[in-house]
Amino acid sequence: MIQNIRIVLALVCFAAVSFTSVAGGGGGDVAKSMAASKMRVKEITQVLKQNPQNAQAYADRAAAKLELGDAFGAIKDFNAAVAIAPENVNFLQARGNAFIMVEAFKEALNDFNVALLNNQSVELIYDRAVAKFHLEDYEGALSDLDQVVAAAPTHDKALYNRAVVKMDMKQTEGAIADLNVFLQQNPNHEQALFTLELAKSQLEKKIAKR
Repeated sequence: MIQNIRIVLALVCFAAVSFTSVAGGGGGDVAKSMAASKMRVKEITQVLKQNPQNAQAYADRAAAKLELGDAFGAIKDFNAAVAIAPENVNFLQARGNAFIMVEAFKEALNDFNVALLNNQSVELIYDRAVAKFHLEDYEGALSDLDQVVAAAPTHDKALYNRAVVKMDMKQTEGAIADLNVFLQQNPNHEQALFTLELAKSQLEKKIAKR
C-alpha cells in the first residue's frame, strides 16, 4: 500500500507543475492552446535570431515548449538561458522543474540548491523537497517540507506530501495530523481521504501491538 502512496506522491508533486487539476475546456480549447504555443515558439525563435544573447527569450521559448510537452527541448533552452544568466533564480527553478519531469532528479536538486543560495523562497524549498523525495532522501524531504509548512501553514502540496513522507517513515500520527489539516481545505480530495483511512488503519494496528 505504501508503494501506491509513493506513486501518488510522484503525481501530486507533479511534478511541481500543478497540484490540483482544474477542469478545462473541450478539445477545441486544447487545440487552440497548442496552436498558440507553437506560434509563440516560432515568434520567439525569430527574436533569438536577432538577439541570441536574450536569456529571457530562451526561457520564454522553453516555457512554450513545456506547454507542448517537449520537456527535453525546454531543458535545452533553459540551458541556454542559464548559460547567459547563471544566477537567475527563475531560470534555475524552471529548469529544475523540467528536470523533474524527465526524472533527472540529481540535476534538479542541483538547480534548486544553486537557486536557494540567492533566494530562500517557499516554493524553491518545496521544489527541492520533491527532488529529495525522488532521490529517496526522505529525511531531507521532510526537513524541507517542515520549513515550507512553518512559513506557509496552508500550503496544500506541502501538507499532503509531508503526510505521505511521514507515512513512509512510519510517523503515522504526524501523517494523520497533516491530512486532517489538508482535508479542512480540500474536503473532497479522494486520494487524501483514502490516505487518511490507510493511516488510521496503520495507527490502529500499531496501537494493538503495544
